Amino acid sequence: MKTKKMLTANLRPGMIAFEDTYTSNNQLVIQSNTTLTPEIIDKLKYYAIRSIKVSIPEPGEEIPDSSQAEAPQAAASHTEPAPSADNTATIVGPTYFERVQESAEFQTFRKNFSSSIESFKDQLNDIVTKTNVSEVVDSMLKEVDNIISGTRNALHLLDMLQCLRGFDDLTYAHSMNVALICDVIGSWLNLSKEDRKILLLAGLLHDIGKLRIPPEIIKKPGKLTDDEFAQIRSHPQLGYDILKHKNLDNRVKLAALQHHERFDGGGYPKHLTGPEISYFSAIVAIADVYEAMTANRVYRKGICPFKVIGMLEKEQNLYEPSILYMFMKRTIEAYINTDVLLSNGEKAKVVLLNQNIISRPIVITDVKAYDLSKEPGIEIETLI
Repeated sequence: MKTKKMLTANLRPGMIAFEDTYTSNNQLVIQSNTTLTPEIIDKLKYYAIRSIKVSIPEPGEEIPDSSQAEAPQAAASHTEPAPSADNTATIVGPTYFERVQESAEFQTFRKNFSSSIESFKDQLNDIVTKTNVSEVVDSMLKEVDNIISGTRNALHLLDMLQCLRGFDDLTYAHSMNVALICDVIGSWLNLSKEDRKILLLAGLLHDIGKLRIPPEIIKKPGKLTDDEFAQIRSHPQLGYDILKHKNLDNRVKLAALQHHERFDGGGYPKHLTGPEISYFSAIVAIADVYEAMTANRVYRKGICPFKVIGMLEKEQNLYEPSILYMFMKRTIEAYINTDVLLSNGEKAKVVLLNQNIISRPIVITDVKAYDLSKEPGIEIETLI
């Protein structure tokens, strides 16, 4: 493939956008790697996008069939059902996350993840018992790199994580997931390669204090007693105590101690406020709560990202504002041009973000447009 800047008037379906494309007021219209369709080309013209950079096949190469593209922006749509009498739609065929789960890429991802979790259990215990942990850290980071290398981009990684099932997500898988989400955030923040490694390690080790809590308390399905709850809340301090004399970056140690602190001072164990919380700890806190929201039911279907971001918006005063806003915006931007099912039963396409209420974008159906920020009774139910 070669790249070329082309006038929008000359674009053809099947070409692939080489870079993100924004309106004049910085609204994302399409993301890089989007396979162009007639509808997307019309949308570029509508927003007065004069030209974009596209990938063009070399002689002998075949233009990808846009109906088979695997990127979220060009995911294959299922057969359109006939509209019912009340103008609602139902899902026919596999949903967005079901298609992800059925892909060969996901099967490889799950295999790599499962293998890494088995190694990670031993490595995490080695961190507890050994004084010099450099070799253990190198081994841990190598395992995580193996998982990341099997994904195309940050969104693809988040999608893969949302489709995992059946893991003990209370310590080991949860910590691995948090580390991977931290790496996504670090990439979006344009952190240096070395800082991203440290941030990733902070995610891996943030819950290490739970290894000092009886497993029957960690895994207890019912309500905790006051004493048991106090033991759970002690894990940040226990984690810091494990790590404080290890040869690790101090930001990793602080992340173990501070990942349950909140920007408004309502967290624990020290009730720190925004300026007192380490920057990396603030990132881990967001990754930790996002992972908990998306993995709170081991065998559930993939939770709609718009619902998760909506929950974060309601609690936005608890987290570092600039990091949280960037994470929410970048996560939802990637689903522009994706088909969704609304809570009123209608099928729609996400076309534009609302900057102030990111979880409630502008969507269009076959007959009308909805600005969901002005439609409190309608929300996005699922991706399709």
